[in-house]
Amino acid sequence: MLELRRKATTIVAADVVGFSRLVSHDEEEVFERLRSIRQSIIDPAVETGGGRVIKTMGDGILVEFPSPDVAISAAQAVLNAVTLHEHNIPEDARIRFRVGINHGSVLVDGDDVLGDVVNIAARLESLAPAGGICVSRSVRDMVETETSLEIKSLGMQYVRNIPQPVEVWQVVTETAPDAALVQQRRTDRPSVLILPFDNMSSVEEDGFLADGITDDVINALSRFRSLFVIARGTSFSYKNRNQDIRQIAQDTGVRYVAKGSVRRAGQRLRVSAQLVEADTSQVIWNDRFDRDIEDIFELQDDITRCVVTGLAPEIGAHERNISRRKPTENLSAWELCQRGLAEIDQRTTDSVRNAYGLFHAAAKADGTYALPHALLGRLHAVRIYSGRSTDPADDIKNGMYHAMRAIELDDRLEIGHLALAQLLMIQKRESDARDALARAKALNDNDSFVYSAQTFVNLFQEEPDTVEMEEAGLQAVRLSPNDPLAWSFYWMLVMCVWIRDSELGENVRHYLEPAARLPGAEAFVHIAVAVVALKCGDQVEAQKALDRALTVRPDLTLKIIRHAFHFPKWPELVAGVSPQLEMMLDMGLPET
Repeated sequence: MLELRRKATTIVAADVVGFSRLVSHDEEEVFERLRSIRQSIIDPAVETGGGRVIKTMGDGILVEFPSPDVAISAAQAVLNAVTLHEHNIPEDARIRFRVGINHGSVLVDGDDVLGDVVNIAARLESLAPAGGICVSRSVRDMVETETSLEIKSLGMQYVRNIPQPVEVWQVVTETAPDAALVQQRRTDRPSVLILPFDNMSSVEEDGFLADGITDDVINALSRFRSLFVIARGTSFSYKNRNQDIRQIAQDTGVRYVAKGSVRRAGQRLRVSAQLVEADTSQVIWNDRFDRDIEDIFELQDDITRCVVTGLAPEIGAHERNISRRKPTENLSAWELCQRGLAEIDQRTTDSVRNAYGLFHAAAKADGTYALPHALLGRLHAVRIYSGRSTDPADDIKNGMYHAMRAIELDDRLEIGHLALAQLLMIQKRESDARDALARAKALNDNDSFVYSAQTFVNLFQEEPDTVEMEEAGLQAVRLSPNDPLAWSFYWMLVMCVWIRDSELGENVRHYLEPAARLPGAEAFVHIAVAVVALKCGDQVEAQKALDRALTVRPDLTLKIIRHAFHFPKWPELVAGVSPQLEMMLDMGLPET
């Protein structure tokens, strides 16, 4: 039996982008092309670089090289050659690879290598764009003096099954010159520059804390794929420079500038932050956070989360307002998505239909853009969750297509994984649903919809874990209390308590009241208010709530209420409030 031993080496992980879709069209032809690429391109490049193939995994390959520079050179050669090899193939049928490279100490077990270095290489590969290369910090540091290489930071990224975030760098290649800039031009995503936070304290050491908060905000905000965040190097070039925001925007081309300050007084720390629209110098968001200084790192994490979860929703809300003011025919794919999101916020039958059309228009406007497909996948899931679906099987089929297409186009967009998780759970595929949810959370644990989706995953269990469900719902509220869909966060908390207690009454008021009070609340929220009011003998409040429900959804009937939802506990829950629902027939609720 061979003993395990350690050695330092460079690991390259590569796989085929959209492999499942490719083989579904013509399996034999795709495998024949892959065999040709392996024999004529990959194997010669590995041999020239003094590497060895460790293993192949269907659409993927794991290779070992003696050093990072050789590994990058070989990867670039392969990507360029594959592009030429596939030149005459229709674009949507071309084989394209993405590559992840890591360097470090591995365990050697015969011909195999094991350990986090290998796992992280695989995760880096999943973060790379089609035709692109992502590398770890260790690789970047070892090739820093290579003047022929251009490597840019993608910030800290959480990856699946790795507890700590990984610092990711992208090698700019001919096959993927600068994926972030291409994405920015193509989709018109809002761009934002985070200026270094000012140290307003008399203690010079607090400057390190201000810089640390700035760093963390840049890294955390860059995980929102809906935003284009300027890298740290550019941000810190403006440190201690009293320059006009409009000039900064002109220099960098950004739409928004965020700035802030840090001030310490004894054991209290005050952090102020504001978001400015660069063209107009209008402050569209500002807030202040006061904290006691105990654990400095815990404090820094807390402040970062507060700033990020204040900035991101405000940018989204402002973008939706901008899209409303422009003629539909002049909207870009990004703006069409924002207009669609604005429609969804209204939660009427017409607005949901309008959103569906706008998302399809965005997908048609740019066939390589993931966001409209992700939003369509989520919309099909929402139709089922909200009781609006007239054909759940069709919504599942179409939703799965769009969710998978979004992931294929951009594996780092968490919304695609969230839509997939919800649709999988409807199909009672809990293990797969939780895998998709974990991927979304790893990509962006500051997104309130990650936790909202977690409550839905619980809802469709035969016996929901109400503890997990409530914790996730409360986290969604904490992260985005002013979100246009915050009512739905509270509504899922109502469902959690209702399931736990098998009772809809005074026990849910602390969650039901804010759900009903917030704009955009669905008709079923108001029906729940009416039920609770009838149980308490308040006929007047019950009538008001029923009227609000029928205003939100004029087609609502008792039959729809009884049969709209498809999660396991609904028949039992609705049976428990049947007397109150029957009373509403005399109050104006149609029966069918």
